[in-house]
Amino acid sequence: MEKIYYDLIELPMGEVWAAASDKGLVNVSALTSRDSFTKGLMRTVDAELVRDPGRFDELRRQLESWSQGEPVSFDLPLDLMGTKFQKEVWHAIHAIPHGKLSSYGRLAEAIGRPRAARAVGNAVGANPCGIVIPCHRVIWSNGGIGGFGGGYDPERLNNKRRLLVTEGILPRVEGKPEKEVDLTRFFEW
Repeated sequence: MEKIYYDLIELPMGEVWAAASDKGLVNVSALTSRDSFTKGLMRTVDAELVRDPGRFDELRRQLESWSQGEPVSFDLPLDLMGTKFQKEVWHAIHAIPHGKLSSYGRLAEAIGRPRAARAVGNAVGANPCGIVIPCHRVIWSNGGIGGFGGGYDPERLNNKRRLLVTEGILPRVEGKPEKEVDLTRFFEW
């Protein structure tokens, strides 16, 4: 049976759980519990889970730099498990620079499928490697914050806001700070 290695990375903003195969990162989940992380992981992989903190030293270093507002490209090997379309979307998201945003429609155009904005939204919601594949940088074309983690509940949206605050895009998490900022000005990508 294949082994998937995982560990907890603690950041000032909260806990990040990471999992990797021998090929690369399989899952990175921010602001979630261990139970939620492992249950989600077991739905996508049929493998033995092994806790291995040393395997994530480089990810830990990059996440710590990122959490302090430094631009990080997260140039780590990935072992993405998804459809060809999802992988295309995830690679396009990975190309969005730190401090910039894109929209579902812009991503659809970037992958050569300009009419697939809704399908892109579904792929964004299925992103297995949050922060590393920065789906928090994808918003609505009108500047609305959009969803996060496959939903629109207040806790999920506040998590998205926390990530955008970390990157200096939003001034704070509380309330609806995106209403005070023209997020479309970050569409330079």
